[in-house]
Amino acid sequence: MPRQSAGEAILTESSSNSEAGALAGIRVVDIAGTVASGYCGKLFADHGAEVINLEPAAGFATRRLPPFVDVAGTRSALHEYLSTGKRSLVAGPDADDVGLLARLCASATVLLDSGAVDLEPATLAAIPVRSSLSWFGSTGPYADFAGSDGLCFALSGLVKGMGSIEGPPLMPTGYQAQILGGLAAYIGTLANVIGRERAPARFPVHLETSIFEAAICFTEVAAVGYHNTGWAGGRMGINRFPPTYPLGIFACRDGWLGVTALTPQQWQGFCRLLDLDAFAAEPRYYSTAERLADSALLEPLIMARLRERSARETFLEGQRIGVPLALVPTMAELLEVDQLQIRGAFAPLTFADQPSYQVPVTPFRLRGTPPRQGGVVSALGADTAAVVAALAVAPGRPAPVLPGAGGETGAPDAGPLAGIRVIDLSMGWAGPLAARHLADLGADIIKVESCERFDWWRSWEATPEWIASDGAEKSVSFNTMNRGKQAITLDLEDPQGRALLLALVAGAHAVVENFSAGVLPKLGLDYAALRAVNPALIMVSMPAFGAAGPWKPFRAYGSTVEHSSGLPHLNGSAGDPPTMHHVAYGDPVAGLNGAAALLTALRHQARTGAGQFVDLSQVECLLPLAVHGILAQSATGSPPPRMGNDSRWHAPHGVYPCAGDDAWIVIQVFDEAQWRALQAEAGALLADFGDLQDRLRRREALNAALAVWTGELDARALMTRLQ
Repeated sequence: MPRQSAGEAILTESSSNSEAGALAGIRVVDIAGTVASGYCGKLFADHGAEVINLEPAAGFATRRLPPFVDVAGTRSALHEYLSTGKRSLVAGPDADDVGLLARLCASATVLLDSGAVDLEPATLAAIPVRSSLSWFGSTGPYADFAGSDGLCFALSGLVKGMGSIEGPPLMPTGYQAQILGGLAAYIGTLANVIGRERAPARFPVHLETSIFEAAICFTEVAAVGYHNTGWAGGRMGINRFPPTYPLGIFACRDGWLGVTALTPQQWQGFCRLLDLDAFAAEPRYYSTAERLADSALLEPLIMARLRERSARETFLEGQRIGVPLALVPTMAELLEVDQLQIRGAFAPLTFADQPSYQVPVTPFRLRGTPPRQGGVVSALGADTAAVVAALAVAPGRPAPVLPGAGGETGAPDAGPLAGIRVIDLSMGWAGPLAARHLADLGADIIKVESCERFDWWRSWEATPEWIASDGAEKSVSFNTMNRGKQAITLDLEDPQGRALLLALVAGAHAVVENFSAGVLPKLGLDYAALRAVNPALIMVSMPAFGAAGPWKPFRAYGSTVEHSSGLPHLNGSAGDPPTMHHVAYGDPVAGLNGAAALLTALRHQARTGAGQFVDLSQVECLLPLAVHGILAQSATGSPPPRMGNDSRWHAPHGVYPCAGDDAWIVIQVFDEAQWRALQAEAGALLADFGDLQDRLRRREALNAALAVWTGELDARALMTRLQ
């Protein structure tokens, strides 16, 4: 094994390598250098693509982002996490280096940029797939706005629902919007790489990913619901989200427990678990809306009973009787969760001369072409000479794979996945969203339900009145997630229904499902049975805790997934309970990852004709969103402090009141030029505050002064004025 130089890092390798990965033969060049482009490129690199970071002399901005491994802030754990397995090049001032970007683009399958690229139009137009990632895209009223993770979540509507009733609302912490933007860009970019390899004449193509629009994945259902019903809901307090009750995070004698009881059966089981049998027998409480209305009565009883109990024992007992309870681990506890350890959810980033630390691995595992568990983190510019020499020998890009295993490519104006068929056996939010992404990209999606066991997003309370009013066809949530699909009903417990499904599977490229463990095997429809009729089949399985490990059979909703990820310990203030983002935060994130998993396996299938089983854990899909906490805990031994909307690194940084009822504005100042501009607008109220260190030291007074100014102004007008 070659000796590592100082500062170079490698992750423990799996049996997969770049040559054998699902994305082998793809070259990606990243010139954006953002968290979003870095995460998009990381997914390519983890699955075997060659990813090249072309950095400026000072390196990508991600090299200067927290959390830092060292006290001096010279090593960014975030950059190291994003850059494993990639090459680093630096373009210098001499004539040869000035042309390096053009030569790289002439050899690349994909260019990742942030919108503005200094290249000849002909060179740019020849890149097969150009993928631009920015906060708001290049068009529309926000195109020139400065962006941030907090700003995107505020504009998406997510922030308005988080935090105490009186406010201020809470911003999610870390780089979550940018990670989602990178994931969304990966989906669109890889789909078009597959499309190019199946139909080269349709390309090149230029894609845009708006990080803001990616963040809307959490709120699109609510927005469509408001458009159709006029009901907007409102902020109900920390860990209180309609329509489900009980839902939240409760203190036990030895930790925190996440609770979700949606159905009457789950409510009854939960009550009996806590010796609240009288409430289990109350017919009125079979309705979650009635329980929510009486939460002031029920909550003190639940809190008192849980404070006496062990979190782990209650979690296991609840799961045993079918109630989706969850442990809510701290960052330190998260790294020790047995389910995650057994599944290998973390891998050590090891150094020749520095301590190692743990990082999350790709949350979906392709069994046939497993993702690389890591690779070398190159020092700035370390690979320049080697790549330049390789370009001199082989300056062109790989030829596209000819159509064949991918199927028919459809009409000239069809999407990049035209001719690909996916059987959607999933229900709820996560699985249907994964399949919907492929439908949007041109694939033929066939959704399968039964008349008795229909998708529960149509309704979980099928009353006679609902049936008589044709309610099954009127669910806004269901229709939002399942547009663009064909739909059939089959009774999979009937031999004829099972035979019809197998006939569909025989002609399909992939199946996606998110049943609880044991459902499909009981029906004789597990992967082995499906593969018997279609050896090239891909099957993406999306249970909450994955298809392996001791928690494999456990029940969960999107809330349970968030509870189990540790993310709530990164939100809110130190005196608050671990703070949730959303009623079902895990669902859309798993849906995006499910689409990414399907596409990754489809590319390998198109290239080789081979299918495979894909094991996706919805809980592990949230770990990249918690990466700022995981890296801080693992690399330094301490999680980031819980500071509400404040920041350790910037001030002002918060959510401030505006004129009107429950009106707020996010203001974040990231450099001194922005601070001087804000001072000029606010005038005397901010004149007394000085440089960054002064503002951090007097953060409370600064926030109060800023709130006095914003409180007299209209939120939208002030946003436009400051932008």
